[in-house]
Amino acid sequence: MATNREKTLLQRRDFLKRSTLAVGGIGVGAAGVSAALLAAEDQAEATGWPWPYAELDVELVRKRGHVYYYEGGCMYGASGGLLSVLQETVGGPWAGFPHDMMRYGGGGIAGWGTVCGSLNGACAIITLASGKAYGKITNELMAWYGTTAFPSEAANRYAANHEYLVEKYKTDAVLPTTISGSPLCHVSVNTWCRETGFASGSPQRAERCARLTGDVAAKAAELLNAFARGTLVTGEFEQSECSSCHFMGENFESGQFIIGKGTNCTDCHGADPHGEIELPGSA
Repeated sequence: MATNREKTLLQRRDFLKRSTLAVGGIGVGAAGVSAALLAAEDQAEATGWPWPYAELDVELVRKRGHVYYYEGGCMYGASGGLLSVLQETVGGPWAGFPHDMMRYGGGGIAGWGTVCGSLNGACAIITLASGKAYGKITNELMAWYGTTAFPSEAANRYAANHEYLVEKYKTDAVLPTTISGSPLCHVSVNTWCRETGFASGSPQRAERCARLTGDVAAKAAELLNAFARGTLVTGEFEQSECSSCHFMGENFESGQFIIGKGTNCTDCHGADPHGEIELPGSA
């Protein structure tokens, strides 16, 4: 008897086949799209999860992440930096990955300022490439982001020397750096703008995020390379003092009513958030 996963695969393939037949009278273009989807489906089924991986050129990934940001924003950029090099280095199922789906994450998902799109895109590729180990790798990337000064020295140097792959720079100046203490787009951009005096709609801020996007893609490649070699070290970051009480658990009264990790809680919650909290039954 077929498993639920096998039934799902069969249903999906049947849908794609029927779609190919249905569009046959519309034109070669539409039929070609369905045929391509079938080919990608065959490839993905044969490969399984995780998808194949080979060590990547970290600096090439950084430069590709930067140029893809110019084409589609931060999530599209970080995923494109990794994906394009994987397509050239590994091929296989990576060749059929629908990269346009990664456009939604720009500006923290459609400009909402939630998780930085560069993290969103990089974590998606990490998950495909590392299988069940994705959690510890994405955890390292998220923690690293919150404690790292962006844009990196390498990113600023590439821009100043015109070593990036874009034809026309928003600015080639060496940009000031800040540490956000948070993986959120809102906090990351707000921190940089407030400390540098550049508006959020300025070309300097846009270029800062382009360079950051390349930096995040490069770090993801670095972590994946280490994982592939068996040399990845995890857990090298400290959570905030708040996390000693506030974590996901079963004891509400002791503070286990949140989910999340972080190193700089007071930026959003204030220096003494406990005085503002009223727990049920405390009145």
